[in-house]
Amino acid sequence: MTKKNKKPKLVVDNKKLAQDDAHYEDEKNSVYVFHNTVFDFNMFINAADADEAMERFDQCCMAHREDWKIMVELSHQPSEVN
Repeated sequence: MTKKNKKPKLVVDNKKLAQDDAHYEDEKNSVYVFHNTVFDFNMFINAADADEAMERFDQCCMAHREDWKIMVELSHQPSEVN
């Protein structure tokens, strides 16, 4: 008795790549950095505005909110002129 040669089934991988969620210059989002002053820990959040960034931060349920400072990366950063 011989076995038929079966082709292996293709497995579809639905995982997202980091570049799929990346925000590029043509988008209207900014990067907000939430810095924990006690543990020197940074959390980066992409958001359209400060209110959306704060809402996403609140969804993380971080304790001791007074230990967090918020910074933002602007779309037009200063650069050196040669």
